[in-house]
Amino acid sequence: MVALLAYAGAWLAPVAARPALAVLAVSAAAAIGPIGALAVAIGSLAVPVPWSVRAALLVAAAINGVMHAQRRRHSRELVARSFTDRLTGLHNYDYFAEAMRSELARVRRYGGCVTLVMLDLDRFKSFNDQHGHAAGNRLLNGVGQAIMREKRDADIASRFGGEEFAVLVPGRAADGMIVAERMRRAISASAGIASFPVDARTPQELFELADRALYEAKRRGRDQVVVVGDIVEPPLRLARTS
Repeated sequence: MVALLAYAGAWLAPVAARPALAVLAVSAAAAIGPIGALAVAIGSLAVPVPWSVRAALLVAAAINGVMHAQRRRHSRELVARSFTDRLTGLHNYDYFAEAMRSELARVRRYGGCVTLVMLDLDRFKSFNDQHGHAAGNRLLNGVGQAIMREKRDADIASRFGGEEFAVLVPGRAADGMIVAERMRRAISASAGIASFPVDARTPQELFELADRALYEAKRRGRDQVVVVGDIVEPPLRLARTS
């Protein structure tokens, strides 16, 4: 709006004020991006101002537009980095928690199911103790890349911290089992699975049940996947049906 007013003013204002208004129009249009600034600059060629001013407007449009595009790209990169685990390249806990709230709200409104897969690397502490933290970090980076390869496009994967990871899978426990088994084979991990709304009613319940299933996978000897529905009488499931 400011750009259009300034552009119109460049036609209607006294001759002495026209160059300044034309410059204002280009500067305001730069907020739209390179295309907006260039469009106003080209339009300003018809404004009755000296050719030297018109040439300066074209240069200013190009510079301002490019700078604005760079600022927007930098801002997007900062936002992306704030929700990314730097070591693995996966989403961090904050992003995952928000994604889970969004997915559960979607299921409540439209129906369907969403499944949480919790993964924990087997014997990672022993690996760290034997090979050192630098080697452990390299391993975690490789695990992050493997999870990215094995997950489906619709799945949301994150690192919770340490050697624990989580994947949100649209669909039922059977869909989560397919994803979990692929990842288990790729990274040598134990996994626990719980689904909403079949097993849990809230995000907290979903986390607790998936974590309970993960603990059971560890107790049974590691390197396997356990679905919470297969565990005999989990307390939270009993509480729901009582």
